[in-house]
Amino acid sequence: MKQKIRLAVFDLDGTLADTIPDLAGAMAHILKKYGNFGDVEPLVRRSVGRGVYVLFEKVYGELGIDSQSRLADVEAYKAYYAAHCFQKTRLYPHTVAVLEELKRRGIHLAVATMKPREATHEVLRQTGLLPYMEAVYAQEDMERPKPEPWCVVHLAEEFGVPLSETAMIGDSLNDVGAGKAAGAVSVAVLGGYADPEEMRRSGADYVIDDIGCVRDIFEGGETYGD
Repeated sequence: MKQKIRLAVFDLDGTLADTIPDLAGAMAHILKKYGNFGDVEPLVRRSVGRGVYVLFEKVYGELGIDSQSRLADVEAYKAYYAAHCFQKTRLYPHTVAVLEELKRRGIHLAVATMKPREATHEVLRQTGLLPYMEAVYAQEDMERPKPEPWCVVHLAEEFGVPLSETAMIGDSLNDVGAGKAAGAVSVAVLGGYADPEEMRRSGADYVIDDIGCVRDIFEGGETYGD
């Protein structure tokens, strides 16, 4: 029997789209002035998820960069990434089909991400996902970041949906934690940027192999079409 859901809140990076190549490209652009660090994509992959400031803290810490201009570097990174955020970024298979089906079932759709707002909207626009989303919460919109439940609770309130009929869907422990802390349905998506074994042990209500499986676990409160 499928879970009744009226609001589905999605993470973006690693859940709906593989954005790491462009994130790493922007980071490499900023790091050039400090030396040649080679391929930083693996480092960026394991450092994303808590926003751009934490990303820089982790990357600079691991590379031993003690920059007095880190805040300026962050702003330069945000501007560069916003202008180059769709060079190699690609949707995961089934993403559009999932959103179309959930929409058909009468389920509200939203994004809650720690990506900066300008880049978030640009990625959603370039991928064609923006028209599906009835609300978008980016880093600047977050009063408290995931795994705090703030975004899930506020989105549920915004749409007038009980938390028991709200789902938080993402590829990280932060996403699962936000859903669980809110009292919502939590869905861990494998194949993103987190360690799959950690995600299996996350305590999520559902652990799925890819985003396409969302269609198999949710039903809406109201169905449109057939």
